[in-house]
Amino acid sequence: MDEAPPAENPEPASPGSAVDDHGSDPTAAPPALAAPGADVPARDTSSAVSNPDHAAELADDELADVEPPKPSRRTLILLIAPIIILSTAGTIATAFTPTLATRHPLLLIALDARNRMLVLAREVDLVPFVVVAVLRRSLSDPLFYLLGRLYGDRAIRWLEKKGGGGELVKMTERWFAKASYLMVFLFPGAIVCALAGATRMRPIAFAACNVGGTLASIAAVRVFSDTISSPVEALLGFFDRNLVLTTSITVGLVVLSLVLNKVQGRLDADLDELDDELDDELDDGATTGAPPS
Repeated sequence: MDEAPPAENPEPASPGSAVDDHGSDPTAAPPALAAPGADVPARDTSSAVSNPDHAAELADDELADVEPPKPSRRTLILLIAPIIILSTAGTIATAFTPTLATRHPLLLIALDARNRMLVLAREVDLVPFVVVAVLRRSLSDPLFYLLGRLYGDRAIRWLEKKGGGGELVKMTERWFAKASYLMVFLFPGAIVCALAGATRMRPIAFAACNVGGTLASIAAVRVFSDTISSPVEALLGFFDRNLVLTTSITVGLVVLSLVLNKVQGRLDADLDELDDELDDELDDGATTGAPPS
C-alpha cells in the first residue's frame, strides 16, 4: 500500500513576518480601499467586550482619527481682546498707583489685583476687598485656559515669546507635568492656565483649583498686609503728601517701559528676520556649492 506523501513542512516564519498579538500578519498587504458607495464591513469590536485594554485601544484609535476643528479667527479675537483690555487696565493702575492707592483703593484692585496692589489697598473693607480681588484675578484665567485648550502648544509658545519667560516657562512645564492640580491652585498665571487647557484638564477641576487657590492667596496677602501695616501706611502718607510728583514719576516710568518694550520688540523682529535671511543664504550655498555672499 502506497503511503501518502508527507506533508510539506511550512517554511519557518521570518522575524519580519511574525504574527502580532492580534493574530494578523503585519507584513501582509493592506486591503484595498472600498470604492465610493460600496458597503464597508463593520469594525470588529467583539474582542473589546472581553478585553477592556483592547476597548481602550479602539477608543483611542477612533479619537485619533478625528481632528479637532480649527478655531476661527473670530474665536481668537474674542479670546485675545479681553486679555488685551485687562492688561491695559493693569498698565493704567500701575501708572496712577499713588493717586488710586490713596484716593480710590477699591478701583485700584479692580484694575489690577496683583499682590502689591492688594497690600496698598489694605484699608478697603474685607468683603468688597475679597469679592473684587477674586473677580479681577479670575477674569483672565479662563481665557488663558481656553487659549491653551483650543491652540495647544502654539498658545504656550506664543505666551512664552510675549512674556519672555524662557527657562522659567520650561521649568513650569516640568512642574505642571508632575503636579498639574497643585500648580493651578498655587500659581494660576497665564502659562499654568494655558497648560491646563492644552492638557485637557477638566473645566470643573480647573475652576475649583483656580478659585480655591485665588481665595487662599488673597487671604494670605490680606494677613501679610496687616503684619506690615506701619511701612504701608508710611508709603501711602508719602504718596498723599506728594501726589502730583509721585504720580508724574510713575506715569513717566510706565511710558518709558512701553517705549523700551516696543523698541525691543522691533529689535527682536529685525534679528529674527536677519536670522531667517542668513539661514536661507546658507541653504542656497549648500545647494549650489557656492559660498554665501
